[in-house]
Amino acid sequence: MMARGLPRIGFAVLAVFAAPVHAAAADAGEDPRESLAYHVGTIAYLWGYPIVDLTKQLHNETHRVSAPQPVAAPLNRFYRHAQLVTPEAAGELRAPNHDTLYFGGWFDLTNEPVVIQTPDTQGRYYTLAITDFFNEVTHIGRRTTGTQAQVLALAGPATPKVAIPPGVHVVEVATSQVWILGRLLVNGVADLPDAQRLLRGFWAAPWSRWRRDQPPPEEPVPAGTRLDPMQSIAFFTHLNQWLRANKVPPQELALLGLFDQIGIGPSHRFEPESLDAGTRRGLDRAIADGRAMLINMARQPQSDVRNGWIFPLQLADYGQNYLLRASVAFGGYANRPEETVYAALLRDADGAALTGQLRYRLHFSPGEQPPVGAFWSVTAYDARTLQLIPNGTRRFSVGNLTPKLQRGRDGSIAIEISTRPPKNQRVNWLPVGRDPFMLILRMYEPGPAVLDGRFGPPPIEVLGDLPLRSTP
Repeated sequence: MMARGLPRIGFAVLAVFAAPVHAAAADAGEDPRESLAYHVGTIAYLWGYPIVDLTKQLHNETHRVSAPQPVAAPLNRFYRHAQLVTPEAAGELRAPNHDTLYFGGWFDLTNEPVVIQTPDTQGRYYTLAITDFFNEVTHIGRRTTGTQAQVLALAGPATPKVAIPPGVHVVEVATSQVWILGRLLVNGVADLPDAQRLLRGFWAAPWSRWRRDQPPPEEPVPAGTRLDPMQSIAFFTHLNQWLRANKVPPQELALLGLFDQIGIGPSHRFEPESLDAGTRRGLDRAIADGRAMLINMARQPQSDVRNGWIFPLQLADYGQNYLLRASVAFGGYANRPEETVYAALLRDADGAALTGQLRYRLHFSPGEQPPVGAFWSVTAYDARTLQLIPNGTRRFSVGNLTPKLQRGRDGSIAIEISTRPPKNQRVNWLPVGRDPFMLILRMYEPGPAVLDGRFGPPPIEVLGDLPLRSTP
């Protein structure tokens, strides 16, 4: 899912293609078929990574592939997480938020449009992130289309035309399958029943089964076998199947011609068992090195760092930067920055990793609070697992909408991050464990100052050993 991780931003794709991760220099006796399959296959692996990864997730989340499966719904239907994410109920989510309820689904627009109805949330924040298989995102919701009740018809590039009645808004997307991840604001535990009622108001149906304001009966999730082709020759089998069934932008047809030269393009039916030995070796190397490039991308230093906070803003409109597009998919996908910005903090001002062995403070003066159109919050995660940190208070985030939020006389907001509560009652406590942790500052509907670099969160302060109260 989109919240599976923090995408890392890297360099231009052509620069990396010029320097494969650990490819040996070709000698005079190298099989030219192996060399061609390796070089073209590496490009194809990075170009096709979002396509194959989303194909995998579509299958695994529209079929019952394991017994404890938190995300499962048939095609063209939403699944819903009706509870806020907790350490015990995170499922496969990595670094999940504690501000919203999650819902989503997989939609196939090949034969007809799919209709989505949304309830009137009366100003409550929500967003539907519609991700196509090129990893570009379209947002529906409070920022883009408002919070009134809506009827949306999703249509892909080859969806047959139908007569659209008045009051139905057509949303055109670039591929015939899309993934939708929705988020709906919950303002504390007391607000959960109202949020759950609204959550049930989001539903979908294929065009032929849609009746206004009449959700269709829910169907069972079919059984299936888990699909995971990302590190095997099966990657190219699934890429080839997708290419034979779909179209790509005209400016990328030359790439498909290259892919055809090694048997994985749309003019061929890829059959791994029929490959010559050299081509098979080249494709196996391409998969290994392509994956290594994505792993190394996650380790690259970030360019946009403000008071220690990392701002990953290059998360949309990838164009021909296929390495960046693949690295974002590898890290867990992302919203467009105009919708949400997630700034991450892993170290203090001296470069030391954040740890529950110390006490920290974030102090937002009135002029330093994040400029947002919706809301903001700070959440702590275990640095190893990227999961929420268990604590007795069941508080996992602090933000401007936190119930009973404490403010200073000047309107400032102080957040103390520690294993035990602060002595000062006018300070907001964000509990952590004894192990290393990280913080994420989420900004929903960020203002221009967030996007252009003028806004920087305050640096974290190390408080040291202060008098402590006993944990109740």
